[in-house]
Amino acid sequence: MAVPSALVLGGGGGIGAAVSRRLAANHAVAVGCWKNLDRAKRLVDDLVAEGGTAQVVQSDATSEAGVGVAFDVAEELGDLRVVVHCVGGWDYPRITDLTEQLIDDSLALNLRSALLALRESARRVVDGGRIVLLSSAAAQLAPARQSTYAAAKAGLEAAARVAAKQVAARGITVNVVRPGATDTETLRRGTSPKAIEAMAGSNAMRRLGTPDDIAGAVLMLCTADSGWVTGAVIDATGGLT
Repeated sequence: MAVPSALVLGGGGGIGAAVSRRLAANHAVAVGCWKNLDRAKRLVDDLVAEGGTAQVVQSDATSEAGVGVAFDVAEELGDLRVVVHCVGGWDYPRITDLTEQLIDDSLALNLRSALLALRESARRVVDGGRIVLLSSAAAQLAPARQSTYAAAKAGLEAAARVAAKQVAARGITVNVVRPGATDTETLRRGTSPKAIEAMAGSNAMRRLGTPDDIAGAVLMLCTADSGWVTGAVIDATGGLT
């Protein structure tokens, strides 16, 4: 029996890499990346060395052409059963400092990429497939100085609920995982130690999440047992208070 394929957009590092590793146990994985090609290649080399099937696809997930290329590669690996959108990034502009460029850049990265992924998923994922998008606790908490990021992730959540209704007749589910503060290179690079300590103490578990914590939540939504869960937003925050 042929192994189905999975596409992880933003699959090369952090949460995306953890998701790619989990999916590689039962899928041929297309690992989408844009700027960090070497990191994605190292991940794919590891997955192949462990007996999996994986391929890097370098493409811009904010463009129609780039998303199309990523889906093409995933379909070449097998019947496309799972798509996970892990693309995103944040900055900290004050409302008074917003510019058209800041707004457009954030919406393109966090929202347009998700909408394009949903469009292609609805066209290409096989019946009974699974689509999961990564949001952020920022969509609910609206942290100070994350206006564009919070707005984009809230839009992503709404778009996922809409898409879930459109593909439900084919047995395809569309869900969102909403992580809290997660211990990734990106978080460490752009956040002060004091802020990280505060984040770690703000949830019931009293620690930062790990990429594997979030990947576990994603994988729950990719199983056959999750077929009656769609249009949902699943908090993966360690009990954020």
